[in-house]
Amino acid sequence: MRVTVLGSGTAVPTPDRFPAGYLVEESGRRILIDLGPGVLRRLPQVGLGLEDIDAVLLTHYHTDHCADLAALLFGLCNPRYAARRELVVCGAQGLHELLAHLTAAWPWLARHEYPRRFEVIAPGHHRVAGFDVEAIAIEHTDASLGYRIRSEAGATAAFSGDAVACDALVPLARDAELFICDSAFPGAAPGPGHMTPTEAGRAAAAANARRLVLTHCYPECAGHDLIAEARAVYGGAIVLAEDLQQFELG
Repeated sequence: MRVTVLGSGTAVPTPDRFPAGYLVEESGRRILIDLGPGVLRRLPQVGLGLEDIDAVLLTHYHTDHCADLAALLFGLCNPRYAARRELVVCGAQGLHELLAHLTAAWPWLARHEYPRRFEVIAPGHHRVAGFDVEAIAIEHTDASLGYRIRSEAGATAAFSGDAVACDALVPLARDAELFICDSAFPGAAPGPGHMTPTEAGRAAAAANARRLVLTHCYPECAGHDLIAEARAVYGGAIVLAEDLQQFELG
């Protein structure tokens, strides 16, 4: 299973980080975790097109995590995608309302010749486009989900989405080979609704995660050693996320 960081940034534009988006690939199947604005532009950079995406999992409905859903649906209106396989879009309560609002603003998003399905999922285990997915409620908004995705070989990648430090992060990242966690602000300048690297490190340590990836970095992180902050409380491998970075899982 391969995980690619498509966007490690936030709603505040920076030259090197797109807003949130991650790609998980295994055995010819591909699933996106979040679709921040601009994330779709990363797909051609890793050799993929809209026809290659089987499913989308949205962690929550803030714009920097889902704005490119409209771009995806509009792009798929093109007749070249009429014969593509089913697209599945999953998220917490509010997904159908989001689709209704997008379609009210842009009625042509309702057009599609390919099969597609929008599914509200609750916390628990799910099978999504051939992937084993566990959704876990995370504290950030009233409809925030973190995701555990398990490979055929048994490795797990965990995605916090945006989060505050909360007990749910431990089962989310339990024994995960890869834990991609919100580390939006340095400890010297914490921000509301998000975590610091120290908090991410504590969650990774409590969960016995093997590798921690610090992501969703606001510009306030510039000039701070985020890895050192996490290292003070967590002894596993730590990586500062970069766009187009890839991880191979067993």
